[in-house]
Amino acid sequence: MRLLLFCSVLLLSSCATKSLTELVQAHPDYDVSQLKTFIWADPPVMLVGLLGDSGSSSLTQRAQAVGQAILTNRGYIDAGPHKPDMIVSVMVGAITQTAVSSHTVDRQGWSNRQVRWTQENEFLRGGVAVILTDPDTGKIMWQGSAIDRLKNDRKSAGQKIDTFGLLVEQLLPVSQ
Repeated sequence: MRLLLFCSVLLLSSCATKSLTELVQAHPDYDVSQLKTFIWADPPVMLVGLLGDSGSSSLTQRAQAVGQAILTNRGYIDAGPHKPDMIVSVMVGAITQTAVSSHTVDRQGWSNRQVRWTQENEFLRGGVAVILTDPDTGKIMWQGSAIDRLKNDRKSAGQKIDTFGLLVEQLLPVSQ
């Protein structure tokens, strides 16, 4: 439970940045490139933040499919019933952020006045994290995350999960 809380805080706090963020955290005692086999955690996908209460099965299935593609493309193999080298989970999260900006414009002309206004914009930030844990100790061996602003239409949000997945895939070391 502490692991879930820690990962949730890490993913959602990373959402507070202004642009695309890629983050890798690797445990110094592990070299995941030397590992070969994996199994999925139970549950394989965790939804956090605004998505936490959604229970969307299509989102969890898509996130797991993206995770499976990442691992397969990097040379990792599903261990099936055999003892795995690592346990994999995917975390998908989103938060609402508000950006406030103040503007002042000097109007030149017959009135010579200043116009001032404050603007508040609300938007979504989301991210995907792939987490590899040691099956014996439960320690996080490696975590790769991609976080960015989400658009409000479904098409781009669905494409964003795939984009996040491609970014995380590039961060994951290739299995030897």
